[in-house]
Amino acid sequence: MATIGLKTIYTGIKLPNGSVALDDQGVDPTGIFEIDTKKENGNLGSKSFNITNLTGTTTKIVGNNEIVDTSVGSSSPTVAIDSNMINPEKLNKLLGRVQLGDGGWAPGKTTVEVGLIGVAEDPIYHSRIFYCFGRGTLAKTTQNIQTNTDTAKTREDDNLTYTAMSYDKFNSEPYAVYWEKNKDFSLKKMFDRVFPGQTFIKDPAQPAGK
Repeated sequence: MATIGLKTIYTGIKLPNGSVALDDQGVDPTGIFEIDTKKENGNLGSKSFNITNLTGTTTKIVGNNEIVDTSVGSSSPTVAIDSNMINPEKLNKLLGRVQLGDGGWAPGKTTVEVGLIGVAEDPIYHSRIFYCFGRGTLAKTTQNIQTNTDTAKTREDDNLTYTAMSYDKFNSEPYAVYWEKNKDFSLKKMFDRVFPGQTFIKDPAQPAGK
């Protein structure tokens, strides 16, 4: 689907039973954390939400010296996220790090699964398109800290990689795409499917982010 821009990103920690983690177990009392542009929330928005491997590898099937069919492998999406800044406390939780009790965070011993939604808009109607992932893991593999110079400050973004997994509520596929102009579209139902138990969207008429 053709898109313009990156409007926002939503994420939340998933419990072993598939529900989203609320309150202190999760990253927000509602279960859903928006990587918004509000400095009071510790965020500075995001630059990109780059999805790859939406479709599996296509293999040609040859018979009698001709290509007679193709076989398409399973979808195995990953998402490269470039955010200007994500609230550090929320980010460490999403990465599965554990608190040491003195202000520090260390890598956790168990994998933390998270749901993820990236939002863009279409070029004609300017209606929202939601790329949804019900299960996956976030990783931050590098931290490239560089000196400031005499003329500029050197900034490093929060660069994350999300690896999607099969999700039972997407017919065991790793992702689903929603377009708000679809006549059957329900914002609440979509959020409930990706983040079961969430209270971020309570009213079907409530706009996301409110």
